[in-house]
Amino acid sequence: MPVTDPRDRRDDLLETESRERVPPDEFADAADSEAVESGWVVLGLAFDDAGRALMIDQPWADGWVLPGGARKPGETLGETMARELREETGVEVSPVAPRAVDEFRFVNEQTGELAGWTLVVFEAVADSPEIDRDPSVDDEEIADIRWFDGLPGDVFNPELLEPTYERCGGSQQGTDR
Repeated sequence: MPVTDPRDRRDDLLETESRERVPPDEFADAADSEAVESGWVVLGLAFDDAGRALMIDQPWADGWVLPGGARKPGETLGETMARELREETGVEVSPVAPRAVDEFRFVNEQTGELAGWTLVVFEAVADSPEIDRDPSVDDEEIADIRWFDGLPGDVFNPELLEPTYERCGGSQQGTDR
């Protein structure tokens, strides 16, 4: 099933482009990743009934990130988001709508070669706020999983997440700053 790019159906999305210059050895690893092969990565900005946002702490990020991951063949972007949140947090969610799209590219600092994916951030609602996963289990490298009354002060990629959070109505909930 081909992916439907949310930009083809919505004109209210936050659209950004990100570039990260990396050395050739890091570029080779990145270019060989599941995310690059898929071409699509989906993150979920999930809210519970109290308006809290679900975030995970992954050591590579140096801060709190949204759960998510690469699209698998045959999945819609919404299905990818729901699967990834279930796998990473144990929380069952329902997609609301895509809110942001970022064209993310690694740049080989030696050759200028590009590799990357289209990142889509979905707003979602939790069917239940229970976190049903031990973060120390499996290969996800998740240090912690929490609900926040607002975005934490050490959120990863605030340039994308803060305006996306506001588009989801999160600015009315306050922040944990």
